[in-house]
Amino acid sequence: MLRIIAILTTQDIKPNSDYYIAFISLKLDDGGIERVTQLLTKELSQRSFKILLITGLPNVNDYVIPSNVERIVLPFVEDEPGLKQLSWDQIHDIANKLTIQLIKLQSNFNIQLFVCQEHWSIRNYLTIQTLKRNNIPVIAVDHNFFLYPLCNDERRLFDFAKVAYPMVDALLCLSRVDVQLWKKAGVKNALYMPNPLTFDLDKIQMSRLETKNIILVGRFNRRHKQQRLAVEMMKKVLEEEPNAVLQFIGGGFEDYKEECRQLARELGIQNSVQFVDFQADIEAYYRNASVMVMTSAIEGFPMVLVESKSYGVPTVAFELDFCELWQEGITAVPKGDTDAMAREVVRSLQNQTFRLEKGMEARKAVEKFRTEDTINKWVRLITGIIDGNGVVKQMQAEEEQVTEERAMEIYQKELKFWGQEDLRPFD
Repeated sequence: MLRIIAILTTQDIKPNSDYYIAFISLKLDDGGIERVTQLLTKELSQRSFKILLITGLPNVNDYVIPSNVERIVLPFVEDEPGLKQLSWDQIHDIANKLTIQLIKLQSNFNIQLFVCQEHWSIRNYLTIQTLKRNNIPVIAVDHNFFLYPLCNDERRLFDFAKVAYPMVDALLCLSRVDVQLWKKAGVKNALYMPNPLTFDLDKIQMSRLETKNIILVGRFNRRHKQQRLAVEMMKKVLEEEPNAVLQFIGGGFEDYKEECRQLARELGIQNSVQFVDFQADIEAYYRNASVMVMTSAIEGFPMVLVESKSYGVPTVAFELDFCELWQEGITAVPKGDTDAMAREVVRSLQNQTFRLEKGMEARKAVEKFRTEDTINKWVRLITGIIDGNGVVKQMQAEEEQVTEERAMEIYQKELKFWGQEDLRPFD
């Protein structure tokens, strides 16, 4: 049975195994990182690793954690002040609490390695520094693009990341472009690691692609996901395909979701745009869709795109040259160009042969991201770091590389898009 232990101190908590691997995650609901955390802890626990999951408070929408994974709820995970309001006194206070709590946990559970993956949080970078200054092995996972702090209007995160990431035993990046950029920023142990699939690919029944349904799956977020642009696109699609339906599936910021609803009403297309709340199981939506759209301005390794490809649903998305998932099985259009997106969506809806070809291309493209291969890389990495056998350098040498020139070309293109050419993260 799953044990959730809410504690203020850890002195009375004792493990029942030789050593643990600890994952830290603020929450376990409604997100790609959370789903990946669920899968990693499940798969690694099945490989005889003892897993400790350190989280914030449980939520009714939490993904199910395996019964043999220990879950600890710690207060410090919940109490980070807003980034822009954070004072140095608050930073030191958080660091002190981290030191006390994590070192107690590490000692009581004989934790041999921590996995830190909250790239958006100052607390994450303080956690890394706390652990490494106590000579505790750390794997950091940067679950987004190198320029996430810029795209989130939080440049200050760069300052913390540039201190913390060079300290880690391995920084796992979701693309080869990110590996090159973090190496240029001084992180020698950067390594490419795709997310594992959160499902059994062989059991997926592909969509028949026979409907006029268009889906967009993901949290509502104005700056990153830009769902408003999908509503604008849909107005243009309906001029050519009046029976088409756009389905938004996901939670997120309710005020922004309402803004998108209002825009649909203003454009007179409210009957053709549906808003579905977060769904833990969305298989039926994928299988009933003929096109997926993604209006994101930034992504790391979006699991919704992996899913749509697995169901053979062709995807039209804004260009994200740094993302591995954009290299195959997708139709990319310039960022913000809703006219181009609408044209490609209509093309898919009206041309069955083209639609089926793109669907098969998408399915084939996701084959190389099979869960077993990714978990094998994780097992090799974890055991190698604990054993101290230089595994990161070995894995880097085996990795297919993106040239630094190509990585910088993509980086400069993104800076121009965001109007932030003055950013100097490599200085």
